[in-house]
Amino acid sequence: MNSPIRPPADAALAHGEASALIVRLLPFIGERRLEPGDRLPSERLLAERFGVTRAIVREAIAKLEAMRVVERRPRSGVYLRAESQVGSLDAIVMKADLGLPFDLRESDHLSEFRSILETQAIELACVRRTQEDIDRLDACMSACRERFGRGESIAQPSADFHLAVVAATHNQFLLRAANSCYLATRELREAVFTDPTVCRRSIRDHQKIRDAIVKGSVTLARRAMKDHLHVANHYWRTQFATGEAAAGAASPAKHRRRRGPMTR
Repeated sequence: MNSPIRPPADAALAHGEASALIVRLLPFIGERRLEPGDRLPSERLLAERFGVTRAIVREAIAKLEAMRVVERRPRSGVYLRAESQVGSLDAIVMKADLGLPFDLRESDHLSEFRSILETQAIELACVRRTQEDIDRLDACMSACRERFGRGESIAQPSADFHLAVVAATHNQFLLRAANSCYLATRELREAVFTDPTVCRRSIRDHQKIRDAIVKGSVTLARRAMKDHLHVANHYWRTQFATGEAAAGAASPAKHRRRRGPMTR
């Protein structure tokens, strides 16, 4: 039997080098005070400046294109995009995956988007939820309680609960948008959920949200979700004030190693 075809080892290495270059390239753009519409230095100059191959520069630029940070103009070069043109949720997820930090303004905007999406989604969930949806909510809540009881983070089952609420709308576009939000904020949520007080409050809030959906009460459900997200956004801002969340987003692997088991 033929062995499976695998990408060459140097391909994975090049991918990592391109991501590392982006982490260095974005501050470089800021230091040069490049404005939207300004052209970036050539591939050759960037390769020399950062001590990498031109192939690595090309891959890094391609990633920045996907993030809608830059744009290529035929026979002209690579230009910095206007901020208003940077509008892809996938780009936000990619930025988080690369370990690039969110600033407070970006976090506030993402929190606002999440609040609008989920407070509207829960209204539909109250009307459209099925028994399968309710069972999924209950399973997520059980996972939260079990992990908390073991002194572990509930960041993931908490996110699963919120996504289960949106899934109960049976609208795939709402679910995809919500999923992008939670993918982009993995490290922020991990930092927030190191606090047992946050975990206890979240579990209580989830119970209120679940009960309101089961009753089909749009008024109670919307109020419960709005109050819950208001508190969650406060915790996010507190993390930024102390610098913990920003540091975690800037270096995901390091952040995960530093965290020990959560104690009650």
